[in-house]
Amino acid sequence: MVVARFDVSVDGRKYLVDPAGYRRRTVPAQREQRDTSTDVGEHTLSSAGQWVRSQTDWSYGAGQRFLDLAESDRRRFDTSKNVDVFTKGQLSLTKALEAKATGSNTNLYCRLVNGAVFYFSDGSDLKWGDPDVASYTPSVTAMGGTIQDWTSDGASVYATIGTAVKKATVSNTTTASTIGSFAGDVVEFANGRLLSADGARIVELNSSGTVLTFDKTLTGTCKVIKGGPTAIYAGYNDNGQGILYGISVSATDGALSYPVPAAVLPVGETFTGPFSIDVFGELMVVGTTAGVRFGLINSQDQQSVTFGPVIDTGGAAYGVRIVGQYAYWGCGNGDTYKADLTKFTDTLVPAYARFLAHDSGSYGNVQALEVTGSKLFFTDSLGDLYGEDFSGDLAATGEITIGYVTFGTVAKKILRAASGRFTAAQNTASGGTDYRAAGIDYRATLDYDGAVQGLTGTVTLSATDDTNTATVMSVAAAQAETAYTGATAAEQYEIKLTLTRDSTDTTSGPTLQRWSLHARPQPQRVEEIVAPLILQGRVTTSSGAGAPVTYDTLDEYNALRLLVTTAEAVTYEEGTGRTDTVTVEDLELQPLRFSDDNSWWEGTCLVRMLTNP
Repeated sequence: MVVARFDVSVDGRKYLVDPAGYRRRTVPAQREQRDTSTDVGEHTLSSAGQWVRSQTDWSYGAGQRFLDLAESDRRRFDTSKNVDVFTKGQLSLTKALEAKATGSNTNLYCRLVNGAVFYFSDGSDLKWGDPDVASYTPSVTAMGGTIQDWTSDGASVYATIGTAVKKATVSNTTTASTIGSFAGDVVEFANGRLLSADGARIVELNSSGTVLTFDKTLTGTCKVIKGGPTAIYAGYNDNGQGILYGISVSATDGALSYPVPAAVLPVGETFTGPFSIDVFGELMVVGTTAGVRFGLINSQDQQSVTFGPVIDTGGAAYGVRIVGQYAYWGCGNGDTYKADLTKFTDTLVPAYARFLAHDSGSYGNVQALEVTGSKLFFTDSLGDLYGEDFSGDLAATGEITIGYVTFGTVAKKILRAASGRFTAAQNTASGGTDYRAAGIDYRATLDYDGAVQGLTGTVTLSATDDTNTATVMSVAAAQAETAYTGATAAEQYEIKLTLTRDSTDTTSGPTLQRWSLHARPQPQRVEEIVAPLILQGRVTTSSGAGAPVTYDTLDEYNALRLLVTTAEAVTYEEGTGRTDTVTVEDLELQPLRFSDDNSWWEGTCLVRMLTNP
């Protein structure tokens, strides 16, 4: 510590201080800001005391881990389930999942026939009928063997059973009959033609099952056939790699050409099944062992396909479907995904999100999906048919993980509160006030026949800090703030919203239009010290009967100046009670006179120092 007769010590050199000019303060945690934009907004508000992060749109989908990095899109999030994000400007629960049919067969594939009749395969039967009913009892057409794939030309349904191709009349329970002698595994009515494949061999059949002139044997195994705008596509797996073949149609005689590769999947990635390709216009979606890919059919040759990056959020994709502006695909554990084909976040990557999902791991692979009556239905590999609830019940809960919020800095911050805004459609009328009634005070707070902001169900916001401690806050109606009760400052917080349907009316739940998070910066603080050091040839110490001490003022100034130029962290002591590590930032000499030998000035040197946090 400093010897009692001196005030301070800088890097071991002792000085007296003029107390009139001494000051010590904490450096402000935030710099002053000036808004020069022409439009007002969140950036216009003062950031003194709190920072705000808000989100009012989620329609650009999942797959973004951080909400507020420079390259982040505030309309995206990390993951979700059982939450509808595709209505711009709001979050709401999806419909509840309902089992429509249960069993143990592994070959369930569903599709609409003629755009109206819902069909699905189940064991050796094709079952049909509207599934959007309270109690589903489908009609049955026996196909005479375990169905591996099926299709329809509108008048008839065709199914492959491994040893034969079967045919039956649409919406008729008469048992199917065998047509021809081709023993196919895959079958598809594509672009007005009936094609079937058995292993590497692919053929065209007429309605009686006779093999026509198109009869080709490639390499690998055909897994799926699908018609495009002009060409027909066949997905083959060959030595652990998926190859998409294009089959063009002659403009002169209508003959089918020899299949040529239209696209190739990466090595190790293969097609997953007979319902793993769908096409709408020039857009194609394929389900593979790696996930789902969207592709664009070349407008020049009308056959080759360019695939975008794989979306592997749910793992392997088994069934795919495009209906209107949306694409759907199914993964393991009964999970379904939905994408908006009008919004793309990257080349051939549409805005997507996990859609209808189970809450446990005891479900099969989603093998096929179909939309009928504006509701999604799907089959899984454990023998079940699921769909959106007939009665309109909402999912009991839904979750959306927004991802990490950093507030744009690695400096620590402490949360203060969370708030939200809900749709006005859930508001309730307060009713008029009768001022003639006894006890009514005009000065009281009253509702003038206005609306009271309502909320059905609940929404909570969970903030998980750097120690993996989660603090849950209720998002209240009327835009009220809920205080943060956690005590730990963090660099970033992972934010998750949980929506819960109404406990009384299970068809009603919250519709959130905004969430906001308020934080206060909590960086490691720095102190600024300004010490007026007395630099004179002779000084009188503060103790010791006024004994004089001599200084070489030039030598002292040069020593301080060296600390400025090197920015070296040194020890600064005040009296006998405090020690800090500081850097000397600036010097300002206030001279009184030249020294007696005229070698250098004498006076006061203002030394500005910053403490190391």
